[in-house]
Formats: sequence, C-alpha cells, structure tokens
Amino acid sequence: MITLELPPAISENAYRRYVPGTKYPIISADGRKYHETVKFRFQNSQQQAIRGPVKVKVEYFPPDRRKRDLDNQFKCLFDALVKAGCIEDDAMIIELHAFKREVYVGGLLYVEITGAI
Repeated sequence: MITLELPPAISENAYRRYVPGTKYPIISADGRKYHETVKFRFQNSQQQAIRGPVKVKVEYFPPDRRKRDLDNQFKCLFDALVKAGCIEDDAMIIELHAFKREVYVGGLLYVEITGAI
C-alpha cells in the first residue's frame, strides 16, 4: 500500500495550456510543479511502487468553503502519480473511491493506493 498526504491538485482548468500554433495542449508550469512535488514526496516516503491494476482512495480536504468540483482533482493527481513512479499508468486504476471532506486550511489530498489483485 502507498499512502501520501499531498497538497490539492491543480484544477483541470489550470492544468493544461493551449499554445497557438500547436496541435495539443501542454502541461502548465503549475502542473509541472505539482508533478515534481508528488515525485519528491513519494521518493522521500521510501514506499514501493505498485505494478498492475490498482485501487485508489482519495480524500479531498478543500482549502476553503468555495464551491469546488471533486472530479477536478483527478487528472492532475493521477498524471502526477504516474510521473512519480507510484503506478504504471492511470489506465491501471480499476477502482476509485473519492470523498470530499471538511475544510482544511491550505487544503489536503490524502491518497491510498493498493494493488487490485
């Protein structure tokens, strides 16, 4: 099992940038910084990567009372877990449980990843 306490992910609206003249969007600077934060925390946790299908539990503690969509946390978070080496591919997530919790100053994502087999 992998457990990580992370800052809230970059929302989908700020995660990608469309550059004129390019065919595909690019990951924003904030998105790349988030990827590096997750990689640093995973490497320092000395936990082992999980190969194959996985189950993911996400508990999202928003930073304030503003209206926020829970699903905006997923794309950036899942991409960061892959880039950090926690999981092979976010297509290997076969079960997902997500919860929006009470406000936590600064925000928090609590993530648990377990092998599905």
